[in-house]
Amino acid sequence: MIGVALLGACEGPNTLIIEPPPDSFLITAAQKKSLDSIGEVIKTANPGNGTLESLVDSTLQVLAAGVEARRLNVTTNLTTKPLYFVSVHRAVRQPGGGSFSTWTVVGFDDPSHLTYLVEAAGFAQNQTATAPTSLSAVIGDGTGSVNGNLLQVGNGGSVTMYPATSGSASFVSGAPGSVCPGFTATPVVTCALETTTVRFTLNTGARNASQSTDNAVPGLRLFYTP
Repeated sequence: MIGVALLGACEGPNTLIIEPPPDSFLITAAQKKSLDSIGEVIKTANPGNGTLESLVDSTLQVLAAGVEARRLNVTTNLTTKPLYFVSVHRAVRQPGGGSFSTWTVVGFDDPSHLTYLVEAAGFAQNQTATAPTSLSAVIGDGTGSVNGNLLQVGNGGSVTMYPATSGSASFVSGAPGSVCPGFTATPVVTCALETTTVRFTLNTGARNASQSTDNAVPGLRLFYTP
């Protein structure tokens, strides 16, 4: 678990000391396995839900042990638990010219017992072979460039989804860094650690989440070449 309650011997036998949540942590092999397992349970319990399948496949299952998750002080009525965010930037060079990028930034509460998720996503394309590295757009503006979801995972992998109907999202990807831990590159796909600066406001009606200032979220860049 992320939060830890300790019995402080120096404070007296009945004193409970609550450690503050860490600013960040590295995903362990056990947490990675747990995320994979929860992701499979979610997909099995919600067949035909393309949004959930995409979230699981594009984010939870590409994360590796050693990837950093960072806490953001998101304003939300989804949960009072701290939320830790990771990012995945897919940069795709298309056959015959052109390129596009997708961003998925996901916040979760506890990778060992996943209950709450906040997701902001975006899509941008170029006519050149260089995939876009930034995007800022409004949810519901007709372009479909950005969107978001708030999710609550229940018993047996059941999920209550709150799709954003208004708001905005911004993504700015930094330069790729070292090779992703535990990732085996192919002639088509390579992976590097990357930091995405993100800002979002997701309004769903019943639930909302907002990170109104730019914050750096660690993650991965997956680069696809034809």
